Amino acid sequence: MRGENIALLRQLYFTRQRQGLHAIMLGEMSNMADMTDGGMCRRCLLSALVGGAACLAAPAVLRAQPEIWTMAGMDEFAPYNHMEKGRFVGADIDILTEAAARMGIGMHFVPLPWRRALLAPDMGEADGLFQLAPTPQRFRSWLMTGPLRTTRIVFVVMADAPLADFTNLDDLTGLSVGVVDGFSYTPAFDSATHFHHEGSIDDETSLRKLLLRRADVIVGGEANLHHAMRKLEIEDRVRTLPTALDIQGRFVGFSRTAAGQEKHDRLGPVLTRMHVEGRIPAILRERLGE
Repeated sequence: MRGENIALLRQLYFTRQRQGLHAIMLGEMSNMADMTDGGMCRRCLLSALVGGAACLAAPAVLRAQPEIWTMAGMDEFAPYNHMEKGRFVGADIDILTEAAARMGIGMHFVPLPWRRALLAPDMGEADGLFQLAPTPQRFRSWLMTGPLRTTRIVFVVMADAPLADFTNLDDLTGLSVGVVDGFSYTPAFDSATHFHHEGSIDDETSLRKLLLRRADVIVGGEANLHHAMRKLEIEDRVRTLPTALDIQGRFVGFSRTAAGQEKHDRLGPVLTRMHVEGRIPAILRERLGE
């Protein structure tokens, strides 16, 4: 009889544990303990069961919390990172999520307007920032990690525009060129004064200005501009010039601190392996059709 009662007590404990009914569980075990025979002490039985429960629960309580990095990125930079049905998604996020899994950590992504995102690490709101274009100033200010991927910087004009192709920056003399505020394209382009830089909050707004003839030509990442063209359904009204302004890497930036250096040293080799193994090109094909 004693063995049957103990087995029943154990079964009851695990059932109630799954249901989260701990107070009821202990009360029922107390009643059942009174039924044990053979001189087994009620207090000893309850102590053994409750002690066993504590031992079983301890691993969950003491389990170490996973390491989480907080990473800031531009809120609307489709198809690399953008909001979709309340979720921050895109190719860059896919790449970083896989890199995090390989390192055994988690990543929390924070979508922000680009100018705000640039300030987030220095303000202690993020561990790092992704999709940085390479400039001498950024390599001095940040620990630039990567590249995460490469991007082709191109020009887009109206379909009937006289500009057939881009050969050098002199082709832009006297024109209004649409750019995204806070973005860097090339040092020579950024510092040029012989054309007007028409700033916008994103590539889609630049395209709208082109359609309204408020810009003569716009510049941006090829995948970003083509995504915005499809969204606006204007692919037949505009065209991309054949020659790119530049082909560049896009980087993850960490602050020049001991913590930033440690993250830079861990993430860099993982991104390199993902490039070598073909994983990053595969992710880009899946997301962008490249």
